[in-house]
Amino acid sequence: MAIIRAIGWLAAVAATAAAWASWRPSEDPFAGLVLVREAIDREADGRPLRLDLLLPPGPADAPRPLVVAVHGGSWTGGSRREYAPQFADLARGGVAVAVVDYRLARPGAPSWDGALGDVRAAVDWLIDRADRFRIDPRRVAVLGTSSGGLLAARAAQEDLRVAAAVCLSTPTSLADLSAARRLEHDPARLFLGVDPAEDPGRASAASPIDHVTIGTPATFLIHGDDDAWVPVRQAREMHEKLEGAGVPSRLVVIPNARHGFELKLGPPDSRDLTPVVREFLDSAWVAKGPG
Repeated sequence: MAIIRAIGWLAAVAATAAAWASWRPSEDPFAGLVLVREAIDREADGRPLRLDLLLPPGPADAPRPLVVAVHGGSWTGGSRREYAPQFADLARGGVAVAVVDYRLARPGAPSWDGALGDVRAAVDWLIDRADRFRIDPRRVAVLGTSSGGLLAARAAQEDLRVAAAVCLSTPTSLADLSAARRLEHDPARLFLGVDPAEDPGRASAASPIDHVTIGTPATFLIHGDDDAWVPVRQAREMHEKLEGAGVPSRLVVIPNARHGFELKLGPPDSRDLTPVVREFLDSAWVAKGPG
């Protein structure tokens, strides 16, 4: 298989970042919401990691559920600021949404497994402050797109307090991803610090499909069937493995959708995925129950 040159990979990263940043309404996307910007108790590259917390308007009569959202960007780019606007409607519907940053990989500085630790630290920080933000620690979910979806899935698998994971355009096997794409400058290699084929154990440690157990939380996989960067079969295989382990799983394959779409799908399919995501989360939170 021909190697895709670095320019192709860089173009893909740029296109994905543009997709996350593309939804720019003329008015403030956070209008009516309470936007809290905080540093958490963890540093990366000598700087504190930060998150943006979108809180529903008005006083909370009861603790509200929490979604921790993890941006994509091939583990080398992206930020919470680009990712946050698409979650405004979810927050207006009564969900607290925390959009988090994490350390990024660069040549000579792989980010696995520090990036996973960053996401887990954000979950810890928020749950520790549940009373301050009126969050229900029994109703916590993680959500991520692309590379952020991998971190979200692995964080959910490592934390019994997380009731659900929502993964959009998410790679679930790094060994398979690298073999399928054959990139000269493979972001998975930057992320791991080694070629996945040369260290299968390290690749497996980061791959959600290799950590499915009966204790894995309910998982919602959303993938485009025209995704040229993460084959849709990865979502299908993950769904099959989850079901085989007895884990509640839902798979939605969106026709003609490419890599890195938002909750608000653009043309030609202008659906809003927010209601179906909320429906899934509500069912997962109910199923988990108290305690």
